[in-house]
Amino acid sequence: MKIILSVMLLAISTAITFAQKPSDWQKNFPSKINWYKVSDAGVLLVATKDALYGLSPEGQEVWKAEDIENIKESNLDIIENTPYIVLVKTGLIKGTNKVVDVVTGKTLFNSADNGLANVTKRLYLPKSNKLIFYGGSKNGALMLLMVDLSTGQKVWEQTKIFEKNSEQIVSEAGELNDAVLIATTKRIYKLSKATGEEMYNIDMKSDMPVVAPKQKKGGMFGGFKALGGNNEDANEMQTMTSADFFQHKDDNSFYFWNQDILTKFEAATGKEMWKRFELPSPVAYILHDSRGMLIATAEKRQEDVAKANNGGGGLLGKIKSKNASGKNRASLYLIDPATGTEKWNSDIDLKGDVLAYKLAGNKLILATQKDDGDNYISIADLDAGKSVTKKPLEIKGEIRDLQMVPTGLYYRTTDQINILDLESGDKTWKKGFKVKQCVGYNDEGGIGYISANDMIYKMNFNTGEMEELVKGLGFNKNEDPSSLQILDNKIFIASEQNANLYDKDGKLVYHTYVTAPGRTITGKLLSGIGGAASLALGAASAAHSAQLSYAKGYYGSTDPALDGEIKRSNQLAVAGMSSAVSSFQSISKRFKATKQANGFIAMLTNFGNSNMAKDAGVTIVDKATGKRTADMLLGDKTSPDYTIDDLGKVIYYHSDGNTIEGFKF
Repeated sequence: MKIILSVMLLAISTAITFAQKPSDWQKNFPSKINWYKVSDAGVLLVATKDALYGLSPEGQEVWKAEDIENIKESNLDIIENTPYIVLVKTGLIKGTNKVVDVVTGKTLFNSADNGLANVTKRLYLPKSNKLIFYGGSKNGALMLLMVDLSTGQKVWEQTKIFEKNSEQIVSEAGELNDAVLIATTKRIYKLSKATGEEMYNIDMKSDMPVVAPKQKKGGMFGGFKALGGNNEDANEMQTMTSADFFQHKDDNSFYFWNQDILTKFEAATGKEMWKRFELPSPVAYILHDSRGMLIATAEKRQEDVAKANNGGGGLLGKIKSKNASGKNRASLYLIDPATGTEKWNSDIDLKGDVLAYKLAGNKLILATQKDDGDNYISIADLDAGKSVTKKPLEIKGEIRDLQMVPTGLYYRTTDQINILDLESGDKTWKKGFKVKQCVGYNDEGGIGYISANDMIYKMNFNTGEMEELVKGLGFNKNEDPSSLQILDNKIFIASEQNANLYDKDGKLVYHTYVTAPGRTITGKLLSGIGGAASLALGAASAAHSAQLSYAKGYYGSTDPALDGEIKRSNQLAVAGMSSAVSSFQSISKRFKATKQANGFIAMLTNFGNSNMAKDAGVTIVDKATGKRTADMLLGDKTSPDYTIDDLGKVIYYHSDGNTIEGFKF
């Protein structure tokens, strides 16, 4: 590795002070605030003892739902990338699901008003913007019904499809052109999308999903349990599944997997097209490749987890728990998507579940992680069906980047940087290049910038050479950087209280330091955005990772373009029909605001010369200039409760029991 030292740069601190801004608005509620949350549409949801409210970023009460009182946050389900939320209430026998449009506050659907005494399963269909509910009707029969969320109208209901309580839904809903696919503990059903009538069923036993209980004090494991449990689990239980359907390049067939098998069916008739491929453990990830379908299985089966949590007392119990928790069933297979037959002579052993992957010629590089947190890199020769190395290579820290360089595979983790020889798997630097709090960003032209060890390195992936571009960041209080990006062809790097901007020659443009709020303030400035908005904010960084793909959901591809299309499929489906639903315009507007939101950074600070809570607040720093554009005094509390909506450009502050304040910037 060639290292070129640059001249150490002196940090120039710019102090800027001006009057602190009071809140732009205050909203008092008649009862105590239980929780508040920014929705994907930008409406602030505020739950109190008496009602659920929707506030605009300007503090206006957009709506009030008096029939939704004292709801727990754990029983709120935000349907990602939509303006819809589901509010769940359960009792010993009866329970309700209310679907609310957060833009208008209108309750689109109330399960209790449509014949359901309780709900056990809820499945969203993004392509058609519909929701399926399953539960017990008021007359005791099991009912399945579909709701069109565009209108709030019930499309159909069916009460004679499943057997009694012995048959439960275990899958996500598969969506065909004219039908819906649902798997239960006993069968697969194809139902008419228009009427809900059964078109055919297929015998197929599938396991119930397992709910992970809340961690108990005094032990790492609390034991897993089958569906059931207390009211706080209701929302999770209604959406948790253990099986799924998917299609790939062919509308005339569909694939199905559960905890034990993967197979393929003809969509029109339900005829099985494969000999069932038996899985050693559940599907962890499926990658579509030109050679076939790559199947990565999970580290453990459900029974392994159960045994690890319920080994029993005494020495024998501890031995059972250790053996079960130590099992690793993760493997990589190549399957012919037409026939289901294996294309390799044997599988390739992995260590843990897939976190990230990258195709380099005929070699697939997989970053995996075991349950105990250990990280590994596996290199599979896809043509030969063999691992390049004798076993997965253990690495220090979590993978942040994978790049091909002339000497092999460059990898960067949170703890080290190294290069792997793709033929032997040997590390070029035997001990690795150790780093601390490493952050990085990959620019155009095969150039990457990495900050670690109080420096900024420039990495040329075309040559495999690294140089020290900036030596000594000059961050006050010796803070470690937390983010790095390319902004208007300059290098922006920041920590909790520091921000620097450099040109690409390593010359300092500005250094800004914001005084920390003091030890008495324990709050953290949490972003309130989620769903499509948060994905959009991260899209720029992801695009510059040069086709390093992070595992999301269950499906991806070794082809970067197809990989992105697969991961965006639900968002694209929702966007495709958004013009028919006015409330989707709020999400579209916020999505377009992500570029602007990327131009500033918010920092906690103290506006006085003390560590007193009364002097604490938030300042907004313009990344392009380093100037503070807004100062907002919060104060009064040692653990202030606030969140920032980056896209709405507002900080929400829960200042006392029944008051929310808003600071616009």
